[in-house]
Amino acid sequence: MLQMIDSMKKAVKNWWISLLIGIIAIIMGVWCFTSPGVSLVGITYVFIVGFLLSGILDIFYAVSNRNSLYGWGWTLAGGILELLLGIMLLVLPTPVVTGILVFMVGFWMLFRSIWGVGEACQLQIMGVRGWGWLLALSIICIILSFMYLLSPGFGKGIFVVVLVGISMLVYGLFRVIIAFQLRKINKELKM
Repeated sequence: MLQMIDSMKKAVKNWWISLLIGIIAIIMGVWCFTSPGVSLVGITYVFIVGFLLSGILDIFYAVSNRNSLYGWGWTLAGGILELLLGIMLLVLPTPVVTGILVFMVGFWMLFRSIWGVGEACQLQIMGVRGWGWLLALSIICIILSFMYLLSPGFGKGIFVVVLVGISMLVYGLFRVIIAFQLRKINKELKM
């Protein structure tokens, strides 16, 4: 427990990275709702940029806190996954990318949602208030990712845009909430 608290003292200084990733995800989600007529090709390019930025930021956060962050490897793995996903989407031909985007986003949401459950449980162990909201958002994202992956009919038309938009909004909200939780912990530890 003391190791985890010491880890948090050092790691919460970078709370803004989670906030930035959350804002990027929310912008992507809002974009999906404000531009529902945009083709899947347009959504692909938005996701390429989102995955690349989020991956780079998570890798930076994990590496800069590797000596102090408890479980930093999961954050690093998530960042590497996002960066590789972005690079893969960037180099593949567009018709291939639009065909596999549904599955890529579904598996990414599933991975990030399971990571979110772990983060919420870690905050609960530390006695941080509000951890239940993070757990609930993670569970909602797990459900959405399974809906996305297991229903082949969902992979067509405007429903993809709506489901992606909802998923990105929920994920973005999760990242914003956890950022402010980390900021609050940072302020409390400085007292």
